[in-house]
Amino acid sequence: MKKCPKCGEEVKTKDKFCSACGEELKTKKSTKKETKINTDEIFNKIGDNIEKILDTEDTSEDYKKKDIEDNKALAVLSYIGPLALIPYLKGKDSKYSYYHAVQGMNLLIVWLAYTILSALLYQIKVTKSCDFIWGKISNCNSVTPFIIRFPLEIVGFILFAISIVGIIYAIQGKAKKLPLVSKINIFK
Repeated sequence: MKKCPKCGEEVKTKDKFCSACGEELKTKKSTKKETKINTDEIFNKIGDNIEKILDTEDTSEDYKKKDIEDNKALAVLSYIGPLALIPYLKGKDSKYSYYHAVQGMNLLIVWLAYTILSALLYQIKVTKSCDFIWGKISNCNSVTPFIIRFPLEIVGFILFAISIVGIIYAIQGKAKKLPLVSKINIFK
């Protein structure tokens, strides 16, 4: 039981109005704090972070327009796995294609390291299920645990996205450093 704040009459806790004076009774709000998720704010933050990652050094003005136009195809090849060897070995005459070739070779090294590491980690297996036929164990399914597979797949997706960014830069005639991978400078 509780008392009406206006007249002081005793009222039941679940009542919404006082039976004596008709005053609306306020109910206590739950102590749980409601959190509103603002999706616009979340997506804006994600967009800002992606912009920061993609905001790398741009040295496009250091290259001649003719060099860029003549060697875009070689620059694009730089970001297609082992094909990066072609512009690296052939494109030394072009400053623009060689710039992309060096980045492509460094990206290729990262891809190779990722491939070797993931091949090793995918060897870790856990038995998921086995069949029992006539009292014997058979048909055991072994899988790599999700906690290993998921991060590897995310890293693979990120490397693929970086390759696409490199191709886009090459097509646009930009000489911008690749995001994240530009810190690896094995080839110069």
